[in-house]
Amino acid sequence: MYCVHCGAENPKNATFCQKCGNRLPTTDQDEPTVSSIPSSLSTPYDNTPYSNTPSASAETVYAPPPPPSYIPPSGEIASTSGHPLAQKPKRRWGFILSLVIIVLVVIIAVGAYVYVNRSTPDKTITTYYSALVHNDFQTAYGQFSASAQGSLTEQQFATFWQTRGGVKAWTLVSTQEQGSTANSTVTVTFGNGQTRLASIKLVDENGKWKIQQETIALS
Repeated sequence: MYCVHCGAENPKNATFCQKCGNRLPTTDQDEPTVSSIPSSLSTPYDNTPYSNTPSASAETVYAPPPPPSYIPPSGEIASTSGHPLAQKPKRRWGFILSLVIIVLVVIIAVGAYVYVNRSTPDKTITTYYSALVHNDFQTAYGQFSASAQGSLTEQQFATFWQTRGGVKAWTLVSTQEQGSTANSTVTVTFGNGQTRLASIKLVDENGKWKIQQETIALS
């Protein structure tokens, strides 16, 4: 006798199934009818093996990662810090711009220094008479041009001013510059108290203004 519940074979006189314990039917049939498909073999969720309905648990398919040799477009390249590498050229241009500005500032500073310290007729006159006021005849004599020094020695120059008591005061009246030559007018007060008018001719000698001739009215 077969159990209608689990299909196990039991003795003919058995009342309960020796396998599942359920009560066996009492019929005159030689063999009980057994279900061809046990209930435990049904597919999960009542779905047949041939169902075309997609499973709800289907996973999303992702594209595979790019190979190591893949080179993304330039706009997608990023540095390790998270900022686009496109910013590096900007930093480079900023550095170059700063360097150019520094160079320009240095050039302007040097140009301004050269301009302020350039030789002019008025500066030569100032150096010349300021030295005479302090009886520095050597410095005053150095303001003469090479040709003027050739016609007058330093000793003769010093003697001329010493006999007049040197220079007590002086005033620049005017200066007219014409190319490589200039003419200045100066009032000079000697150490003996006399005031005279001096006319001075200057020349540009190798970028330095020098006194070519000095004429003092003694009367």
